[in-house]
Amino acid sequence: MARILERLGRLCVRRRRTVFEIWIVVMLGAGVLGLTQGGMFVQQSTLPGTETQKAIDTLRPDFPALAGPTATVVFHSTANASPGDWRVALSVGRSIDNLTKLDRVAFAENPYVQGMGGLKSHDAVVVRVNLKGTMGDVSAGDLDKFNEAVEPARMAGLDVKFGGIVAMILNQPKGGPQEGVGIVLALLVLLLAFGSYLAAGIPILVSLGGMVVAYSMIHFAASLTEVHPTAPMVAAMLGIGAGIDYALFIVTRYRQQLAEGDDVETAVGHAMAHSGHAVVFAGGTVVFAICGLFLSGIAFIGRIGLASAVAVGIMVLAALTLLPAVLGALGTRIDKYRLPRVRPERSSKRWMAWGRHVDRHAWPYAIVATLVLLGLAIPTLSLRFGVMSDSISSPKMASRQAYDIVAKEFGPGVYSPFVVVAKVPGAEKRTKTPVPVLKGPDGLSGLTGPAGAQPSAKPEAPLPKGAPDPNKKPDKQAVLVGEELKQRISEVPGVAYTADPVITGTTATIQVIPSTAPHVEATTDLVHRLRTVEIPAVAKTHPGTAVYLGGENPAIIDLADTVGARMPNVVIAVVGVALLLLIIAFRSIIVPIKAALMNLLSIGASFGVVTAVFQWGWGVHLLGVDQAIPIMSFVPLFMFALIFGLSMDYEVFLLSRIKEEYDRTGDPHESVVVGIGATARLITSAALIMIFVFGSFVPQPDPTVKMMALGLAVAVAVDATIVRLVLVPALMSLLGHANWWWPGRKRPVPPPPPPTPSTPEPQQLELEPVR
Repeated sequence: MARILERLGRLCVRRRRTVFEIWIVVMLGAGVLGLTQGGMFVQQSTLPGTETQKAIDTLRPDFPALAGPTATVVFHSTANASPGDWRVALSVGRSIDNLTKLDRVAFAENPYVQGMGGLKSHDAVVVRVNLKGTMGDVSAGDLDKFNEAVEPARMAGLDVKFGGIVAMILNQPKGGPQEGVGIVLALLVLLLAFGSYLAAGIPILVSLGGMVVAYSMIHFAASLTEVHPTAPMVAAMLGIGAGIDYALFIVTRYRQQLAEGDDVETAVGHAMAHSGHAVVFAGGTVVFAICGLFLSGIAFIGRIGLASAVAVGIMVLAALTLLPAVLGALGTRIDKYRLPRVRPERSSKRWMAWGRHVDRHAWPYAIVATLVLLGLAIPTLSLRFGVMSDSISSPKMASRQAYDIVAKEFGPGVYSPFVVVAKVPGAEKRTKTPVPVLKGPDGLSGLTGPAGAQPSAKPEAPLPKGAPDPNKKPDKQAVLVGEELKQRISEVPGVAYTADPVITGTTATIQVIPSTAPHVEATTDLVHRLRTVEIPAVAKTHPGTAVYLGGENPAIIDLADTVGARMPNVVIAVVGVALLLLIIAFRSIIVPIKAALMNLLSIGASFGVVTAVFQWGWGVHLLGVDQAIPIMSFVPLFMFALIFGLSMDYEVFLLSRIKEEYDRTGDPHESVVVGIGATARLITSAALIMIFVFGSFVPQPDPTVKMMALGLAVAVAVDATIVRLVLVPALMSLLGHANWWWPGRKRPVPPPPPPTPSTPEPQQLELEPVR
């Protein structure tokens, strides 16, 4: 591998013009493809094997219009207009009618038409819209049509907010000046690391070039398959940070080779053979760790991991091709513009002194460092997987504003109702009685209708498209099952309202409104109780009847449960692959096991900080979040894979230098000291870059991105300081030769001390007496 990389580096120096041309063509081509053919980032449309998916599949034959993704449209009063004014209400009605006529709309509620659901009060009107197809079928053009449809209400002076799928489209991931701040801070670290303006700019330039290609490819992939909105943000965080780090290691070695007298081509070749080899191994470890996310069994999680892996892979490719070409073009001028009075090479002596200090006090440092990491990990014991919902979005987002309006006017659980779907066995003889128009105490039909909404007027026109046919004959058993379900569910604590059943053929649907917000633990507990106790009790009395609980909120709870069940598989796979790679790389048993345990401590500490901040609410307001929120279900899964991979990067760079010195001297203590002195500056610089890059994504409004960014930044900070500079050297000092034990291998023999030059004995000069 080293020889191949050396030849590649030399070739890129000699053919640098060709390399530049290829990269420019690739960047321009990928950029144009992403801009012109890129798709929308969307949530996953299916959750195979979950109860929510079974509810959708059961609903589709008799209620096809209600089986698609949903959007929530909220018409809210302003200082100049209110839906309670009949003249303004006419404009709202025209807007709802416009929504119903859209080609992509399968069904739209209408609180002004009896049996069409929806909510209205003096200050707000809320309608839910069911779209055709899946979330992957939604395009940017649909968003424009939604905005055009509600224009009459806006012209009347009302404020219109979108929630659900439409809000997600409105909030496509966008970069901002905060990411630029992260890159500027990374540039400052590089200046201090290199002491040269020109050398510091090279890693930034190379990583940005690679990121253009990676982001464009991810954007284009969104037109071919469903890509989660979090994917480009996670890929950007990891890709930019890893790209700068990899270039940092190679440029550092290149400058060292120049200082030793190599010519430019030879210096690039040697840098690629040594640091380039480490970059390939480190990048490969990250890619393998991230690809372990496919074992989660959830497609969108695997795709986010794939997007991040693609970004890291492209950064490795840029470091191995574009970077050598840039170095070849600059040649010895890389240190031309130096920072005054900055000599980073002098820091190695201070780090070696630190290494000797830790070596002399190994036991105290090992104990204290372990206790600190375990203390930071304590909050993890209370970690609770939560659900993504508009109720925990940033208050600046339209979806959160829509939720706040609905919660204030109608109750916190109204925004995300549950749907109970019952399917009874087919009957040979149907009743000839038409479906009764079942109404709750509020006068609304069984589709929706929490208490407090105004009664709907009688329909004066044919029912809009997608509405259940009131003349379709129901199955008697379906009616019976529906009534029993309603009766039992309405008596469950935590249920605010249970609508009357709506029956078509052998399928009955019931809408259930919880009394609590979608993201709180009580709502999750209610879903589990309905599924495990209340609904099975009714289904048991009707053999052959299948009853499922679905809806947006139960779907996300299904996701959290699936992630929790599959996470051990991901952990075992990622740790196992990393152990195997380290064993192959270092031919040691103890070092890989110790490295895995150290990484787990880093991960536990970062989980603890994220839990304390977001779930416990410690300082959460400083991050732009207005309330304590649970941890998004897939965030710990991602953090584990990413942190484990990144931690292995630093472990490889540190251990490679320590083993090189141990093989040369056979001294397990001095080799650690020399390894710390040679790599500590690089590791701390690389960690600071990662911290600044990750931290720059914390201001993003998406709470999921905030959690990942903070968790990754904390993990890198802990790993590069407490773990790599304290705990690892202390433990390696305590274990001594056992670190490098391998069956059948003998200890290296230290070289003999250099011979001391023999000093000739002074000769006695006989002086003749002076006469």
